[in-house]
Amino acid sequence: MVDLGVVMPVYKQKPEFLEAAIQSIRTQTWNDFRFIIVIDGAPEMEPLVRAAVAGDPRAEVISYADNRGVAQALNTGFELLLEDPSIAYLTWVSSDNLYRPAFLETLRAALHQGPEQLGVAYSSFQSIDDAGRPLYAERQLALQRKYQAQPKELLLDSSLIGVSFMYKSCYAKLIDGYGLEPVEDYDYWLRLTEHCDIRYIPEELIDYRVDSAFSISASLKSQEKHRKWRYAYHLARHLARTRREIALEVTLLLTVKADNEGALQALENLYEQTYSNYKCCVLDLSPDQQATERLSAVSHPVTTFTALPNHDEISALVQAVATVQTPYVMAIGPKLFYSPSDLQVMVNGMRKAGDAAVSNYFHNHREQNLSYRYPGMLGTKPDIYNELFHTSALIELLKPFRIR
Repeated sequence: MVDLGVVMPVYKQKPEFLEAAIQSIRTQTWNDFRFIIVIDGAPEMEPLVRAAVAGDPRAEVISYADNRGVAQALNTGFELLLEDPSIAYLTWVSSDNLYRPAFLETLRAALHQGPEQLGVAYSSFQSIDDAGRPLYAERQLALQRKYQAQPKELLLDSSLIGVSFMYKSCYAKLIDGYGLEPVEDYDYWLRLTEHCDIRYIPEELIDYRVDSAFSISASLKSQEKHRKWRYAYHLARHLARTRREIALEVTLLLTVKADNEGALQALENLYEQTYSNYKCCVLDLSPDQQATERLSAVSHPVTTFTALPNHDEISALVQAVATVQTPYVMAIGPKLFYSPSDLQVMVNGMRKAGDAAVSNYFHNHREQNLSYRYPGMLGTKPDIYNELFHTSALIELLKPFRIR
């Protein structure tokens, strides 16, 4: 009985990459599977697909006349597979990657032999260039394995599962299909893993072709496309926290006096941080809210804008911090975050310090060395910007500046 289903969405692809990807699936050591190839609005690909399939009875080809996007193509394939009661395991594959012979067998065995609550098995992968040359040496692969082996809870912070995966159909039936492009896979993992556990296999089962001409990653290189990806990435995590009733942890306050490039750069820099459980409040001090008009064009799901045209910077912060409901708060200054992990390091430091510390800040960004303020100690920092405070502590510190 065939219990495994594989979907491959195909849009435009180099013929040699497409043929190699299909052949790498057809020659798997586990050979009992249904293979559904969905051609998504690229009819010129159909003859190439059928030639590569070569009449393989395991393969089914579906072709759209119009391009509907990868999420719809995946849903088309999986809807067919989920109608089949014998299909217990599912995966999807790209039209430019190479799948090593034991890819299906290894992941299926992990799910089949694991406990009932195990719903997703995933593995490491090697990155390759267009010529098929490996891009990672053993040291880099070891770092990637360590990163992917983090606990399931940290999936909420980053996409640990990557490109080599398989999951049980019984859990797939509990959620809606793919959506939220271009992070459809990450959003899917967040929703799926609310019902099941995951298991990591520290073995490279895929050769992942990096930035090939028609890959999704290559299409995200422009600033506009990157911003769209980043918004969806933040939104997926925000929606997951909302479903799980996880409260926001940090409020970030950015005062803006005018429509200027520095304010836009500060927001862009913030949105690139790996830590994401925050809300950002932009306090627009410009007389006609021109800053809001420009900055709001760079979308983020939890950024708000407040018009305070008659305030100076300190009075705006005093008013805003009094309404903050998160445990921690930071006033963002002109100095940018040095590393994408800066905010995460600061939050981890405050969690570890507990109530003993009032705040922390970097005194050496390159080394990510933190300094702390403690009750009754002013410390050596001359201002409060880019410093992570307990909210009650910053309210207390700003008391002398309140308008009476």
